[in-house]
Amino acid sequence: MPMEPVAPMSEEEARAAADADSRQLLSAATVEEALTVLVEVARRLTRAHQATVVLTPAPGRTRGASVTSLSRAYEVWGGYAVPSGGGRARRERRATTRAAEPRGRLAVALPSNAGVLYLFDREVGDFSHEDEVALSRLARLAGLALESARLLLEEQQARTEAEDAEHRAAFLSDASRLLASSSLDPKVTLDTLARLSVPVMADWCFVDIIDESGTVQRTSVAHADARDAPLALRVREFPPGLEGSIHPTTRVARHAESLLVDDVDDAWLHRVSVSHEHYETMREVGFHGIMSVPLVARGRSLGALTFLAVRPSRHYSRADLDTAQDLARRAALFLDNARLYREARRSVLLRDEFLAVASHELKTPLTPLQLRLQWLRQQTRKDKPYLPTSLVLSQLDVVQRQVDKLSGLVHGLLDVSRMSSGRLSLHREDVDLEVLAREVKARLTLAASQAGSEVSLTTHGDVKGHWDRARLEQVLTHLLANALKYGAGQPVRVELRDAGEDVVVRVEDAGIGIAREYQSHIFERFGRAVSERHYGGLGLGLYVTRQIVEAHGGTIQVASEPEKGSHFEVTLPRREST
Repeated sequence: MPMEPVAPMSEEEARAAADADSRQLLSAATVEEALTVLVEVARRLTRAHQATVVLTPAPGRTRGASVTSLSRAYEVWGGYAVPSGGGRARRERRATTRAAEPRGRLAVALPSNAGVLYLFDREVGDFSHEDEVALSRLARLAGLALESARLLLEEQQARTEAEDAEHRAAFLSDASRLLASSSLDPKVTLDTLARLSVPVMADWCFVDIIDESGTVQRTSVAHADARDAPLALRVREFPPGLEGSIHPTTRVARHAESLLVDDVDDAWLHRVSVSHEHYETMREVGFHGIMSVPLVARGRSLGALTFLAVRPSRHYSRADLDTAQDLARRAALFLDNARLYREARRSVLLRDEFLAVASHELKTPLTPLQLRLQWLRQQTRKDKPYLPTSLVLSQLDVVQRQVDKLSGLVHGLLDVSRMSSGRLSLHREDVDLEVLAREVKARLTLAASQAGSEVSLTTHGDVKGHWDRARLEQVLTHLLANALKYGAGQPVRVELRDAGEDVVVRVEDAGIGIAREYQSHIFERFGRAVSERHYGGLGLGLYVTRQIVEAHGGTIQVASEPEKGSHFEVTLPRREST
């Protein structure tokens, strides 16, 4: 097959052309450009119909880059295959189109085992020794060009990485200033932090926080495109997954494990979605990459910080994950400090409230006690030979009741002191919980009558165990007294149940109930879910109850809704664990 016509060149012209080819090859900015110049020069230099260069595959890959240059005559059918060339379909096409092998072939290795340059020319025949020498010189030059292009690429990558690192450092610095100078209102600060992250770190950013009840709540959502505002409302309001859910950000928050997926596809969305609505919402956001990191402070997960990549040009790397984790550590420290500040303020308020309530509670029995003693003193000063015994006894009964009440308050405070310092000791003995519960019920008969509540006690199975009788009496008294106090005159049910190695105590009322946000506080010292003005008390009963139950190795839980009553459930191991 004839070659393209080429005008004869003088020796000087040939030398000038060779110099131009060398300059073009050495000035190639990329490996692809160097390979393209190499095959064009090689084919023209040897008058070949085809020149193909194939690079050695990089580690972990099965095929290296390849570039082919064909004469116009060979472009019609596509040229010959090379040893590590195209796929099977292409080889079959070539085989059926032109089955004959080339009569002229030359293969020259590139320096440092970088690859092989192949030349084909079926019409002319075998290549000459001069062609081989010229190609060897060209291959050495190509080796320099490829090395130069590789170094240039590494330099560009290093510059890009340095610029990215600088941008990440600047972003972290801005975020640190924001967290350091912000108010201690987590909602406001996290909203600002999410907006700061878009579009520097993400096209979408949102924050999930584990609240005091252990529920994961989405508190902040930021997005780059203003047109996504309606969609952002759905993302913000979308319910997070429950405990054990495959919901991706919920798993990050609960298990404190980072997530990085840079090739999100439809199968992945189906795999992690918790409902069809969740799947459709994620599809509509249209992200192809997700990076979610836990907010961890003092070994405790507080939530998760999540970044989504929507733009095709945005991809997440290990360096991005490191930056996100660094940001999450700073945000978690802020959240922890804000929580500690809130708890400190709450402790101060509880202390002040307790002092006020304690003063009132202690004064309440002192007033009638003082009045009775004053009356007795006045009577003895009237020169009466004697006072009626019945009259004195009635006054002394009032005095005794008030002294008992004062004694109970003082004992309660002493219990709290012992429990706070870890000095609560148990005196275990064999106890029949049904007998003890009936005694407590009988002792609170007057209180139940005054509250207008009927108390029922049911027992299922064996409810005996090895416990501190006096302390369990306190537990039953506190739970039943609370049910009567807040039961709004409705029936109160006490249930004792055999649970194998445990015994379960359940006290249920149909009274005012407890709002969810207060349920984690009622077991704390001085914790309250209602105003002390209306219900009184020191706020110590449930704290003492929890301490006693936990000292026995048990647990106490509450389930309640406002105006629907409360269910307190205590689980007690029958025997002390060894």
